[in-house]
Amino acid sequence: MKTSSTLVLVLWILATNTETVNSQSQIGLALPDDVNTVVGDPSVLPADYSTELPVISITWSKLASDNEKRRNTIMSYDPNTGTVNAFGDYKNRVSLTDKASLRIDSTDLSDAGTYVLSLLIEDIGTEEGFITLNVMVPPTIEVGPSNPYVAEWGETVTLTCLVTNAIPAVTFLRWEKDGIPVDGIAEQSKYSGGNLDSPSLLIRHVMRADAGRYTCIANHPVRPAAANIRLDVLFPASIISFTDSTSATEADPITLQCVADGNPPPNITWVKDGGRLKSAARSQPVSKDVRASSLVLSRVKLNDTGEYKCTASNGIGKSDARTMRLSIRAARKKLSSAIVAVIVGATAGGLWLVICVLLVVWFIKRRRSQKEKKKFAFYYNIGRRDQGRMEGKMEMEEDREPPPYASLPEKPTNQKSGYAGIETMRKSASQKFKERRYAKALYAYGPREENELSLEPDDVIEVLEGEDGGWCLGYLSGRIGLFPSNYVQFIPARQVMAAKAGVLCKDIEDDTPSKRSI
Repeated sequence: MKTSSTLVLVLWILATNTETVNSQSQIGLALPDDVNTVVGDPSVLPADYSTELPVISITWSKLASDNEKRRNTIMSYDPNTGTVNAFGDYKNRVSLTDKASLRIDSTDLSDAGTYVLSLLIEDIGTEEGFITLNVMVPPTIEVGPSNPYVAEWGETVTLTCLVTNAIPAVTFLRWEKDGIPVDGIAEQSKYSGGNLDSPSLLIRHVMRADAGRYTCIANHPVRPAAANIRLDVLFPASIISFTDSTSATEADPITLQCVADGNPPPNITWVKDGGRLKSAARSQPVSKDVRASSLVLSRVKLNDTGEYKCTASNGIGKSDARTMRLSIRAARKKLSSAIVAVIVGATAGGLWLVICVLLVVWFIKRRRSQKEKKKFAFYYNIGRRDQGRMEGKMEMEEDREPPPYASLPEKPTNQKSGYAGIETMRKSASQKFKERRYAKALYAYGPREENELSLEPDDVIEVLEGEDGGWCLGYLSGRIGLFPSNYVQFIPARQVMAAKAGVLCKDIEDDTPSKRSI
């Protein structure tokens, strides 16, 4: 009886000491209120204390989920012997780290709950601390109805998104098409749902542009979760390229091409003037939805002329057809080699004859020009003697420097005869043409031979001989010489007289030199 009373007293003291420790730790025991972890990951429940008193034991317990007053011991540690014992489902999964922290190697969903750390200290008793472990589970997403989901053009489609097993619950949900949120792709009337309140996405009146990869994305504290579904839209066949109407020559190669797309891939047929063509058409895939058919006519004939029709169909909606017209021309007959040789020979002979005629004409003109120059040589020499006398007189009046014509033959002793020659030419020209003739220079001309005149634009030359083309003999600024008729314009004497009168009046008023003239 005495032993029982003593045991009750010891238990009461321990209980009293425990309550005192819980209210205010004497060893600085520190634990956080809670710790978050992800299912399957390792987790650590940190705990720390500070005391110089001997620690008798360290124990970790977990409060029962159905009865918080009941504790289930999961691990105990004896510092004196270094013995560690794990119990129940925690065997081989838990260990003690640092001073008193509990490590769980692979956290299970059932590990969530409140844990109690109990330290038995000599001279103090038991001190306890509480910590809650929150085990989070990322969501699992399932999309449907099937993957891929096939819909026909014009239908209304519902893509489902089921989110399960999320701890805690997801905070946001959205849909994307090919990586772009559906909210920014089309009008609001195109889509509905696809959010946290209504996870399923409704697509109205699907078209070929609505085909693609759709993704349901849910945001969660652990990490976002997503699932993809592919929407395949069946749409009618459509011709996207077709050969235009054309024409060709008989025996030419011709290829008519028809390219169409559709889902499923289209079937392409050819018809000529109402009759179906089979053997000449070749079809090949270009891509998943595109097919190309070529109608090859290696050597067209006249009876290939007609109306060609390409039709594309795939069982969805109406078929598509395009028409073109092919016109074949008869080929020209080829010339024989003998005829070609005759034509080439005749052409070459004609060209040679033309060249010979041109050479003869050029030679005749050249001879005629030379004769004209020789014809006027006598008159040039007479004028040159007269010009030499005048220049000699000017030299005597000035500096008597060597004249530029010092190399000419000596002057005639009878000056009168020299002047009489020029006057005779003028008189002869006046008798022949009844009046003096003049020419006005249109272009500048530099003499190429000694017996030619130097011309400046607007020079007035007295014509002594010649006017019907070629070279003319003229008198300008005291010189007689030849000049080309195509460099001048022949003018009447009365125009020259009027011009001289006007220039004389202007010279008297302005005292300025005028243009060169006779």
